[in-house]
Amino acid sequence: MAANQVLGPRGLVTAKGGAYDQALIDRLLGEYSELATRGWLFSAYYTGLALSLPATATIGGMVWNPPGSGVRIHMLEFSTMNYATDADCTGVVGAVGYQTTTPTTTTAATFYGRTLVDQIVAVPGKAKAYGIATVLTAPLAMMLLQHNTAAIASTGEDLVQGTFKGGIVLEEGAFFTTAAHGAAATSWAGSLLFAEVPKA
Repeated sequence: MAANQVLGPRGLVTAKGGAYDQALIDRLLGEYSELATRGWLFSAYYTGLALSLPATATIGGMVWNPPGSGVRIHMLEFSTMNYATDADCTGVVGAVGYQTTTPTTTTAATFYGRTLVDQIVAVPGKAKAYGIATVLTAPLAMMLLQHNTAAIASTGEDLVQGTFKGGIVLEEGAFFTTAAHGAAATSWAGSLLFAEVPKA
């Protein structure tokens, strides 16, 4: 096998540009490789949240695309988990909203940064990622992300993961957030993976 060849799922693949040809890397390393390499792929992680129902005083995993960012945010994947006892929450929803002014009374996400890791600190993009934020109008629940039976035991609810496949796109001013279903959750953790793609 030559230096510019890699054994992939469909047999031997030869890179035209050398051993580290980007097309070869993209083919073998999955759908997000190019986004990550360009520094357009971001992760926001949240923990220790008392997840609220959709409301103006929002507690949940929020990503907001501020006016003037110059990017569109494509939501890609999520994870969600109620990790401790909860009496009455029956699930987690994804909700959307829109406003052109910065949310107030904010608490930053536990982590927010690009997935291209080249230094010790998280490198944020154009988005804002909040665990707590006050918005002007309550977000609208648009889909169920997790279902659980009420009265979660002390062991918590298993992790649920899923994908949006880029099918939710946030223009400037739009936001996506997680919110409780049925009743607020006492101990929630989760993450959102998204791309910040510059507008042409």
